[in-house]
This record gives sequence, C-alpha cells and structure tokens, in this order.
Amino acid sequence: MAAFFIEGGWGMFPVLVMGLVLVWAAARYAIDSEPVRLRFITALGLALTATMLQATWTCFAAVLHFLQTVADAQFRTTLMTGLMESTRPATLGGALLSLALILVAVGAYRSSRRELAALTG
Repeated sequence: MAAFFIEGGWGMFPVLVMGLVLVWAAARYAIDSEPVRLRFITALGLALTATMLQATWTCFAAVLHFLQTVADAQFRTTLMTGLMESTRPATLGGALLSLALILVAVGAYRSSRRELAALTG
C-alpha cells in the first residue's frame, strides 16, 4: 500500500484527506440521515473529483516531461509504467468516493423509511 501511495505522487495527500473526510461525513449521514449533511457531502464530492482529475493530469504531465530524457530502448516501458503510476490518485479517490456514495445511499434509504413510517403510522 505504501508503494501505491508513493507512486501516485504529491496529489495523493489531498485526495486521501478529502476522501476520508467525505467517507466520515457520509457515514454520519448514514447514521442520522440529516438532510443538511447532503450539501456538504455534495460539495466535498465535487472537490474530491476535481482534485483527483488535477492530480492525475499532473502525473501525466510529469511522465511526458520525463520521457524527453529517456532512451528509445526504454521509451515504451517508461511510458507504460508512468501511465500506470499516474492513475493512482484517480484509483484512490474513486474508491473513497464509491464508499461514500454507498453510505449516502444507506442514509437515503433510512431517511425514506423513516418518512414512510411517519406517514403511515
């Protein structure tokens, strides 16, 4: 896991922090289903998505810049390895975003069950 994090570069830090805060907020929403939390979750989800994209494109740019100094024999291997490492921020952010969305779905389900129970009983 440490190698995965190191391969992703500096962009992994903001992705990790925002992703963990997002999962925490989504877990709170899953527990108490307070609708006011959805605005924060939505804003943080958009910020995480923008950060994932920016970190990934920064990694792509670093790979392309480094390829100028690579010998022809190592070009393909270096390109493929660099592109693989460049996807690390999007992979981490996507996993955390998916987990948060699952928790939001649980909270939405619990909220609708509570509203339905209030209407029928």
